[in-house]
Amino acid sequence: MKKHSAVACIGQAGLFAQLPEEDLTKIAPISTHQEYFPKGSIIRQPGDGKDGLIFLDQGSAKIYSLNEAGKETVLGVLNKGDLDGQQNLFQDNHEENFVQALQDTYVCSINRRDFQDLLKKTPDLAINMLNNFGEKLVAIETKSIRRNSMSAKDRLLAYLEDLAKKQGRRDVQLKLKKKDLASYLGVTPETLSRQLKKLAKENRIKLSGRKIILL
Repeated sequence: MKKHSAVACIGQAGLFAQLPEEDLTKIAPISTHQEYFPKGSIIRQPGDGKDGLIFLDQGSAKIYSLNEAGKETVLGVLNKGDLDGQQNLFQDNHEENFVQALQDTYVCSINRRDFQDLLKKTPDLAINMLNNFGEKLVAIETKSIRRNSMSAKDRLLAYLEDLAKKQGRRDVQLKLKKKDLASYLGVTPETLSRQLKKLAKENRIKLSGRKIILL
């Protein structure tokens, strides 16, 4: 594995992406890097006592919850550069969801208490973080409203376009099982299969196993 830069790694995370390098160098000493989780292992789970932010340096993971009957609901997917638990840096939050590695994954993290202590000592960083966080909240709310108003087919296509953008290619690899992807998109597995076939029939995508080519 190539040499890992803590500053460059932190800069990939969306929460810190717009911060100047001067701020990133202040955050780097309180971060932990490249903790290894093999495929299928649990990165975070309720009651594990871990708090703060995690972001993926390599690999991918799914976020899911379990109801009292043990039924799983997929809440999201993390890929390289994605983060989870950013709200935990700002409030004492008890983790209620699971994060599971979909492939061999390297995770970097920042502990809440260490981050809070740093903000108290560096008010300029606190102001920059507040402004950056506010911009991202607006973007998330706008995206959520747009997605909720979409049809199942358009929602699926938007997800594939986002995935292509993240992977940097038009032939994307589905890392979620189809039942998990359906759960994430808020549709049934049958609806997902039906919409995939429709998009293929319209020559908007080409299906090849777990690979989908956007045309």
